[in-house]
This record gives sequence, structure tokens and C-alpha cells, in this order.
Amino acid sequence: MKKIAIFIIFFSFLNLAAIAQNPINAPSAPLDTLIISTVERQPFIFYQKNGEISGFSADLWEEIAKRNGWNYVWQKEDSFPSMIEALTNARSDAAIANISMTTEREKILDFSHSIYDSGLQIIIPNENKGLNIFKLIWDSGALQLILFALITLLLIAHILWFFERNTPNDRHDYFRDDYKGGVWDAFWWAFIIMTMGGFEKEVPYSKLSRLLAMFWIIVSLFFVSTLTAKITTSLTVDKLTSDINSYQDLIGKKVGVGANSSMAKFLDSKNIAYIEYADFNASLKALERGEIDATIGDAPIAKYYVNNAGKGKVQLAGAVFKPDKFAIALPTGTNLLEDINMTILEIREDGTYEKLQAKWFGKE
Repeated sequence: MKKIAIFIIFFSFLNLAAIAQNPINAPSAPLDTLIISTVERQPFIFYQKNGEISGFSADLWEEIAKRNGWNYVWQKEDSFPSMIEALTNARSDAAIANISMTTEREKILDFSHSIYDSGLQIIIPNENKGLNIFKLIWDSGALQLILFALITLLLIAHILWFFERNTPNDRHDYFRDDYKGGVWDAFWWAFIIMTMGGFEKEVPYSKLSRLLAMFWIIVSLFFVSTLTAKITTSLTVDKLTSDINSYQDLIGKKVGVGANSSMAKFLDSKNIAYIEYADFNASLKALERGEIDATIGDAPIAKYYVNNAGKGKVQLAGAVFKPDKFAIALPTGTNLLEDINMTILEIREDGTYEKLQAKWFGKE
């Protein structure tokens, strides 16, 4: 009996050793529940108020998991970098949203087959929203210049009235002697000089007042020309910021994109300066507040935003450029990759992919 028991134990040990040396026979999918990280990028991923997750990518992953018999839970991330970090730090088993396959990411992650063909597209403020004259004048600095001129006018009026009051010559007695009436007369005189260039019918009496009048005429010429230049420049710049039809037109403009994004890397490669924001959503808010002239997003996401949440506030500019592919990201060396790729091919071949695409993006 002891010999039989020893033989059974020895035989079992040999079987276990064979399985260990031949992992092809081991199950490819883990038995535990998978953790799938994601980030909200409409229409690929929506965070619903009831806590559920929907969207094109969510439906696609649900189909993949169902066909492989996998249990999974969503892990919501607040930003794109945190979603990638969840993979590299083994906090999740896979990530899906609108993740571009890049050389830099391929060094630290594995990618599935493409799940969506995309590209980049520029978003600018809506040109049909109308011209805000007050904002234009304020941004140009013209309003501050006008305020400074009015204060100077008031000072000139006081000086002029002080030397012109009680003028003995009736021919030059335009300014009333009382303070309120005389200052107003002097203010109006100085205002006409500034705007019309002269007040020939009324000439100051004292020599000091005439010198002051000559000085004011020269200053007025400078003021009017400066004010005209500021407003003209602002109108020109406002027109130029709307003339964006390609990424080459972004040179010299205020462009904002998400930090460490594929958009930022593209602009770096073209030597185009940009302002970094936390993510794409933050750059959109900056665009709507008027902080920047343009931002760049993944074409399908940009199009969805312009037609929904950003309708009437922003618009697309130019055609799609820099073709891109989205994929499911996984930790390097995962045993999920082959099953995911096989399932993606099946979903494309049996027509399920076209149905999901039509559901979330409409029929082409």
C-alpha cells in the first residue's frame, strides 16, 4: 500500500510539472473579476448620474467580456494620465476609452487591435455668436485709454477755467465765472478740441491758457491716433483668430491642449507653442471662457461635443488630420491580449461592430 501511495504521489507530481512547463493548456482568462479602468470621453464613455457607465467603448467591452465569459467591474478615473497609471501600477487589468496607440505608450503597455479609426481636429469659438463690442474695446485697452483721457480733460478744464475766469475782454469771455458753469464750459471746449481738432470761435484770453490749448491739441492728436490704432488692431486680431482652417494656422495663436496628450506631442513635433491644461475637458472650458483661440481634440469626440454640449459656443475648424487609431490598453505581458484580439475580429466580422458604431455615431 505504501508503494502504491508513493507511486500515486509521484505520478501526480509529474502531471503538475508538465502543466507548469506547458502553459498553453492553462486557462487564458483569469478566474477573478477583472478591473477595467476608464475615463469619461463622450461618446466613447459616459459617466451616468446613477453611477453606471455607457458609451461606444463601454458597449464594446461589454460584448468582449460576454463572449469570453468574464466578470468585470469598472474603475472610474478622473483623468487620462491616472487611467494609464492604473495599468502601469497594476491597479487595473485593462483600460478602454479613446486611447491612442503611440510609440511611447507601447513601451510600457500592450495594445489590442484597433477599435476605432480616428484623427485630430481643431475646435474654435463659434464665429456666429456675434461681435461683443464692449469686450473688444476692453481687451484692446481702449476703454482704459478713454478713461484716462476723461480724467485729463477734467484736469485741463479746471486749469483753463482758473486762468480764464473774470476775463476783462468780452470777445474772449467764453468761460463763465462761476465754478460749476465755468468748468463745464472749459471741459466742453477741451472735448471739442480733442474730437474735432479745433474750437475756432472761442480762443482763450491769457497767454498761459493759449499755451495750454496748444499742448492739448498736440496731445489730442496722439490720443485719437492711439485709440484708433488699438480698436483697429483688436478688430484685425479678432478676424485673424477666426481664420483657422489647419494646424499651420495655429502658429501665433493661443492654443490650449491637455498635458502629455497626443495633441501636445503633435504640436511639439510641429514647433507650435501651446498652453497646457489638465486634460481635454479643461482646454474646452478655457476655449469657451475666451482664454485661448483654439484647442485640438480627437475628431469623433470633438464632433460630438460641438453638436451637443458645445452647440452654439464652439465649432470645428478644418478637416481631420494626423490619422490615429484607438485601442484597448493592457499591462505588458497580460494573458488577456490574445482573447481580446480574437473577439474584436469576431465582432467586426459578424456585424456587431457596425451596429455599435451606428448606435453611437450614426450611419456614415
